[in-house]
Amino acid sequence: MRTAHSITDATSIKAGYRLICSLFAAYDFPVFRRDDDPDPLDVFLQYSDEEISENLITLAAIARACDDELGTLKNIERNFSNGVGKPSPEGEKSKALTIREACNKIIHAKVVEYDLASSEENPIWNQWFNAQGYEVKNQYKTPALKLEGTN
Repeated sequence: MRTAHSITDATSIKAGYRLICSLFAAYDFPVFRRDDDPDPLDVFLQYSDEEISENLITLAAIARACDDELGTLKNIERNFSNGVGKPSPEGEKSKALTIREACNKIIHAKVVEYDLASSEENPIWNQWFNAQGYEVKNQYKTPALKLEGTN
């Protein structure tokens, strides 16, 4: 049997959705904890890090595949003029990564850590707010990733 094999923007959007849901859910897990042992939440939490890692790798691989096929990352890059991350240690020559470079780092990382940080600035819209002359402050969830590897 022969079927069509294709990848679309919708595939990468759904992968991003799953990653964001996993990360944002992790912020609220402590609310559901109880002092009893065993805590039923432990059964779910044992897969949390693995799930986030798998979702991250899936998103990076699908984003790369979409870019190879459709050139989608070039269209998105203009919204991230400051890049999407920096290699460390930060030196004078350290420059922000493009989305494609960040995908490569994610795919080849040996270790992935994430920090459930918060910020007063919106991590997605703050640059646009500033360009429009708005100063919008609130408490935003801003999960950050730390990758370790040799690439």
